[in-house]
Amino acid sequence: RDAYTAQQSPSLTTPPTLFTASWLERSAATLCHRTEQSVITDDYSVTSQVLGMGINGRVLEVFHRETGQKYALKMLQDCPESRREVELHWRVSPCPHVVSIIDVYENLYQGRKCLLIVMECMDGGELFSHIQDRGNHAFTEREASDIMKSIGEAIHFLHSINIAHRDIKPENLLYTSKRPDALLKLTDFGFAKEITTLNSLATPCFTPYYVGKTTDHVLLK
Repeated sequence: RDAYTAQQSPSLTTPPTLFTASWLERSAATLCHRTEQSVITDDYSVTSQVLGMGINGRVLEVFHRETGQKYALKMLQDCPESRREVELHWRVSPCPHVVSIIDVYENLYQGRKCLLIVMECMDGGELFSHIQDRGNHAFTEREASDIMKSIGEAIHFLHSINIAHRDIKPENLLYTSKRPDALLKLTDFGFAKEITTLNSLATPCFTPYYVGKTTDHVLLK
């Protein structure tokens, strides 16, 4: 059959030691309820076309078998950190400036337990590529304003439900299409964390070329 094989893995309500009780309650109500145990290739045709690379996994092009709709498939090794990434991403998916999660599957891939996340396909590419393509031609004030507004709305939504992304950069901002009216959306929640009174954001996590000077100074001490 296909390389993907269905796996009846343990319930997500089994407490992972890295997570708080509040995280587990929401996890049981969201990710566990929405995770598919069936074989992903029953529903999607998975291609070998690589659309991109995230912090924790690569992204492949897939097509829904019934509708022919194109989506992006992110493959993550099944571990507590990956489950946190998926659960937090799922929680912020309603935001119009966050890449939406469509389906999540628990399958085996090449003998390893994996989480397979089907997301909307962002055909417009990264903001980083758009900046590079401009070369010496600066964005207009209106263009820059629209970009910052989209980023601000995404961050505001995350912070309103006590989630910090912690890796905002042009590579993690994708356009829905190449059309002039394309939406800019935030993705890749590999560094994201829920903020509560029981934890803090003291763990250093950043992309070197984008870390702020004050943060860099503290880390070098």
